[in-house]
Amino acid sequence: MTTSTESVPTARVTMKDIAGCLGVSINTVHKAIAGKPGLSDALRAKILATASDMGYRRNEGASNLSRKDVRLVACLPSSQREGSYFYAYLWEGCQRFAAESRDSGIAFESVEFDLGGYADALSGIAARVEAGEDVGGLLAFAPTTDEERSRLAGLAKAGVSVLLLDGDCAAVERIGAVISDYCAAGQLMAEQAANLLVCVEEPCVVMLSGEPNTDSHRLVARAFTEALTAERPDVRIVDLPGAHARTLELEIALETALGCEGAQLVCSVSAVGTEAIVEVLSRSNVPPVNAIGNDLFPESVDALRTGLLTNLVYKDPVGMAYRAAKALGDYLLWGKKPEEPVQMGPVQLVFRANLQQYCVAAGVEQ
Repeated sequence: MTTSTESVPTARVTMKDIAGCLGVSINTVHKAIAGKPGLSDALRAKILATASDMGYRRNEGASNLSRKDVRLVACLPSSQREGSYFYAYLWEGCQRFAAESRDSGIAFESVEFDLGGYADALSGIAARVEAGEDVGGLLAFAPTTDEERSRLAGLAKAGVSVLLLDGDCAAVERIGAVISDYCAAGQLMAEQAANLLVCVEEPCVVMLSGEPNTDSHRLVARAFTEALTAERPDVRIVDLPGAHARTLELEIALETALGCEGAQLVCSVSAVGTEAIVEVLSRSNVPPVNAIGNDLFPESVDALRTGLLTNLVYKDPVGMAYRAAKALGDYLLWGKKPEEPVQMGPVQLVFRANLQQYCVAAGVEQ
């Protein structure tokens, strides 16, 4: 008796199988097979070779039916409450890019997080990538803690193209970073401070120096201190650190310092510090003093117009975010890397005379 055996079809090899074999994410395998940017040539070749060896066959028909725009996720601090002073203008730059890039092949998504919630927001994005969702690029706020740095690095290793905004971290495998020229911002503020103190014999400045772990605060404060002390070695600088979640403490510390230190000038490196200056100098029991703030928002604009603030340093968060989103979009669509790993935007000193033009450029409601 002759018996015949029917061949049993083997299970179809999937991207998940290839990812498991190589120890990479499904998203990384998808990028390699779909020919998308964001991978090294060596890793792409390894994935394609493994796919071939395992007998993977791409379903071109299904691929064409399900093809979607490349997803660009912006993960930045909330624009609400204290975020309305500065972060709202980062979001404005992102939205300008999103509106401009409609039908270009980019699907833009915003993920906002509240104070202290950045690491959790990154974990949520990582979970989506691990589940197989195709997140092509991440426009990410510069990390300030080890946990945030670790989670961003994990996303980059999983194949997500990361571009940092408002700070840099070389430890993250990012394609680049877009920042303001923090050194120039501090020096510009110091030059104007020296002008305001030129006739003062024993100059004293109260400096709201922000958060020491935040690049955009620490580097501006350092450049200001170095430039002003070089110009006026006799200056005494009273440092008041702190920013978000410490606004009431800042106001109390500032009012105390102005009453006890005999300062002729108060400066801030951040929008939150600027709002504290405006609040304190508005009080009837506080003597008038020259003040240089940072960033344009409705309250700082009103304070400059009424003379409560002497100047504002404008770091153009709208333009900075727009340039960052566009750089990441160009990389995702065309594989075009930024010409410089860290791109620095210009800063300007705002007076009452030129305030209007900056308000228009920033989209500040008046």
